[in-house]
Amino acid sequence: KMKFGNRGMNQPVVDLRTQRCYITSQNHGFAVDQRTLPESWVPLMVNANDGTNEGIIHSSKPWFSVQFHPEACGGPTDTDFLFNYFLQFIAEPTASPVTTMPYSIPTSYRKVLVLGSGGLTIGQAGEFDYSGSQAIKALREAGVMSVLINPNIA
Repeated sequence: KMKFGNRGMNQPVVDLRTQRCYITSQNHGFAVDQRTLPESWVPLMVNANDGTNEGIIHSSKPWFSVQFHPEACGGPTDTDFLFNYFLQFIAEPTASPVTTMPYSIPTSYRKVLVLGSGGLTIGQAGEFDYSGSQAIKALREAGVMSVLINPNIA
């Protein structure tokens, strides 16, 4: 059981076969502990936010499952290709071996350098002043130390 679960329409999921990231729709409060998978099962998908398992696949049989909504209707349709895989597995039940790559959650940074390009025409300088200050405010709220460099000559 997960503390909060994965809920919402913009959950990033990484395909461990390709390392490609998809945006998915999810609403679940449980996750498979991949350390407990039987011998011939391997992780297929992992949540890029928290590293929880989002799918498993059999290493030699045409069986797989995902934890999110692949159709994602009213949201992203990034993973509707899974339905084609399913139909292909029914038509040709002899599966080929699956190869996956390890994935780890990216490192969180505590220091960030925010660079501005300065205004390109008269009147644009204020745009970066506003967006740069909003970026610094958001980074401060996230506990990230930031330095802003803005070559604004105006």
